[in-house]
Amino acid sequence: MSLLSAKNRILPALITPLTLEGRLDSASAERLVEHLLEQGVGGFYVLGSTGEGIYLPSEVREQMLELVVRLARGRGQVIAHVGAVEGAIALRLAKHAERVGADAVASIPPFVGRYSWDEVYGFYDLLTQASSLPVVAYYFPSLTGEAISLDRLERLLALSGIAGVKVTDTNLYVMQRLSVRLRANQIIYNGPDELLALGLQFGAHGGIGSTYNLMPKLILAIAEHCARGEFGEALNIQRRANEVIEVLLSFPSLPATKQILHWQGLIASPACAAPRAALNDSEQIELRRRLSKTAIADSLVR
Repeated sequence: MSLLSAKNRILPALITPLTLEGRLDSASAERLVEHLLEQGVGGFYVLGSTGEGIYLPSEVREQMLELVVRLARGRGQVIAHVGAVEGAIALRLAKHAERVGADAVASIPPFVGRYSWDEVYGFYDLLTQASSLPVVAYYFPSLTGEAISLDRLERLLALSGIAGVKVTDTNLYVMQRLSVRLRANQIIYNGPDELLALGLQFGAHGGIGSTYNLMPKLILAIAEHCARGEFGEALNIQRRANEVIEVLLSFPSLPATKQILHWQGLIASPACAAPRAALNDSEQIELRRRLSKTAIADSLVR
């Protein structure tokens, strides 16, 4: 089944629950995955930036992916982010993703060391050959430090194994112009959570986002209203979601996201991959205070 054929293409960029020692907290991961599937998400984007993939040992990444694939099989699609500073690791993780039954792989482009466009293109070409899984490219100029022209993105999409692209950019013009360059079975995922309602109107077929972990019902409602052409209502719900996003962006966003999931009783610890620190006591107090006025205030159960 192609990524585009799925009816529900709202995929949380899943966080990776960790113990204080930096190991995978499997019990918390299972609890979170089950919760999100029960809420109605269409699957998961595993071990991307939100999942701290590039900061984790390969064995932890493999354990997390295997867990998610097992729980989501028959219930949602799983895209395994395999990006790594070392290209050989990404290719090896792609082979692992195929072995364990992921639906697709994705990767950020090489970004440490200022790679040329030809080198970025060559990396994705190798990734399409590393396994038989479809590959989702990633356009993320604020991470890589360089925008890619539409002509070059079109050339990337022309690679036979590329199933689509995740666009994390506030320039929705790029997304719209890419949407008219896709092949029949290719897909665009909206990246910026705060622009989902607009991204779906500008050509995205679905969305991948970190705040989907925290407020899946709001995110799914945005997508459902857009699918029905009820764009005004979608924007009203987006405004409610953006109240939460504004709060998150005023803190280190990943530690804040994990702290909220901890308060919700979904993960045992808000620990992040070292050396990233969890929120301190004063930050936690301020986060709770500010969230008390937002759309997810009632879900802070602790």
